[in-house]
Amino acid sequence: MPAISIILPCYNAAALLPETLASLSGQTLADFECIAIDDGSTDATRAVLDAHAAQDLRFVVVSRENRGLIATLNEAIGLARGEWIARMDADDIAHPERLAKQLARLGETGADVCGVGVRFFGEQLGGKGGLWLPPESDAAIKAALLFNPPFAHPGVMARASLFAAHRYDPAAQHAEDYALWCAFAKAGATFTAVAEPLLDYRVHPGQITQTRRAEMAATGAAVRADYARHALPPEWPDADKAGFAVLAGLDRALDRSDWFTFTAWLVTLAQRDPATRPAFCTVWLDALIRTHGVDWRCKKRFSLLSQQLPPPDEERGKWQRQRARVLAGDAVYGLIKKLRGRG
Repeated sequence: MPAISIILPCYNAAALLPETLASLSGQTLADFECIAIDDGSTDATRAVLDAHAAQDLRFVVVSRENRGLIATLNEAIGLARGEWIARMDADDIAHPERLAKQLARLGETGADVCGVGVRFFGEQLGGKGGLWLPPESDAAIKAALLFNPPFAHPGVMARASLFAAHRYDPAAQHAEDYALWCAFAKAGATFTAVAEPLLDYRVHPGQITQTRRAEMAATGAAVRADYARHALPPEWPDADKAGFAVLAGLDRALDRSDWFTFTAWLVTLAQRDPATRPAFCTVWLDALIRTHGVDWRCKKRFSLLSQQLPPPDEERGKWQRQRARVLAGDAVYGLIKKLRGRG
């Protein structure tokens, strides 16, 4: 039996798939199988998979009619033979040590689920790219689930027994990963992560994340509300738990009163369990960005949050811009931006 089963759903991915497959064959940890399911592609995806599998016998190819991503993922879980299951998408690139470093971290911590950092790339980004580094502790990751998935879906590795017990929920389409990680957390699973970029995540117009944003937001809001009822302190009233979940939505516009309420909750949670602090250090700043009516009355709270929940170094520029906004107020800050734009 292989140590790891990689599950790789593929749909019309022929153009980008060879690079993905090569990155998997090039892993420093060789004890894996890759279950690649061609989900009814109409391009040369099946031919690309077959050609690669003929050269690397660790690859198992399944091809049949289109059933959609969630059905394909669950089918692959059912075929997996490894103790661990690792996710991969057909347009991303795994760094050579990805599997080895994840398995080592899981062994060191005794955790059940492990994410990784990702580096974004693609023509749509204009060469700018970016990094997404997840929190590493179980407490911080579970706190981060109160807002959104704490790590990228195709970079996750978890116990096969967890995947088999819970599976992807067809009702959580376009947020199936978020729903599954929350289900793992509610079942008592322990999380960890390798906070270094071990996956190159390709951004392009055809992705679900680019074409189904409204559906993702709606499903994500339902998942978030359900998880908040479970994860927030039991003494909190149900109305506060529901309110927290609403204000935590990244697409939710806030007024100044909302921001004060939301950030007070964040401070309370961080004081209750200091291990959760890393999950909140950018959340309060991002919440300020989506707040209107910012003025001098936000200055004291901004200073408090900067001390108690300091954003990481990579967010320094964002912090400086929001500090200037708080000091000037939205009316003046907006005028300054317009004048600079004319210059």
